[in-house]
Amino acid sequence: MKLITIIPARLGSGRLKSKPLLSFGGKTMIRRTVERVLEGDIGPIAVASDSELVLDQIRDLDKVIPVMTSDEHTCGTERVLEAFQKLQKEFGQFDVIVNVQGDEPFISPDLIKAIPGELSKRLERAQFWTTVTEIDEAEKEDRNVAKVVLDLHQNALIFTRDNIQCAYKHTSVYLYTPEFLEIFCGLRPSPLEKAYSLEQMRALDNGYRLNCIPLPYDSISINTVEDLAKAGITDFTFYDN
Repeated sequence: MKLITIIPARLGSGRLKSKPLLSFGGKTMIRRTVERVLEGDIGPIAVASDSELVLDQIRDLDKVIPVMTSDEHTCGTERVLEAFQKLQKEFGQFDVIVNVQGDEPFISPDLIKAIPGELSKRLERAQFWTTVTEIDEAEKEDRNVAKVVLDLHQNALIFTRDNIQCAYKHTSVYLYTPEFLEIFCGLRPSPLEKAYSLEQMRALDNGYRLNCIPLPYDSISINTVEDLAKAGITDFTFYDN
């Protein structure tokens, strides 16, 4: 199975100014995320951004491909599709695209390493997959944490930001077949996607299966200043443009 990882990183952010370039411990958010994914070592890695400033953060890293993309995309998945279409011309076909969000500086390399083996067991269940983990009691009321309830086949029933019974925590890694990625980006934003600001609901609202992969690896996505505090980061610097 041939995989490629694409990390979308939009410079602008409604909740955290110039988020990919926010720096702590001497490194930017995007740099930290990419270095963690590199440790997972499951295939080529690309960073897709609408900003040369973001891509400049990773140009010196071996095995990482910078891809400039449009600044008009409405979600990260659309950015991943544009990057994949460009990369496909140079590298040929891939079986699965792995989308790791650019605001995951604490993602576990072991989660990345586990993906090929877990995915091989689930190829017949869906064309679209994501990773989940058990949710900590303290995060059940946190609306920055996406929750998902699964059916008996580990397919997603609903995603929400609310506290909901029997939920898992969504851990922000998506996987698609190239065919499904194109289908997804051709769909209109759906009612529940808009209600919860969770783009994966676009697939569920349209009747597509999203198979969830429970793995024992948690991380803190950085979307707000409060998330930085939750991660124990008190000394950070915003990019000043």
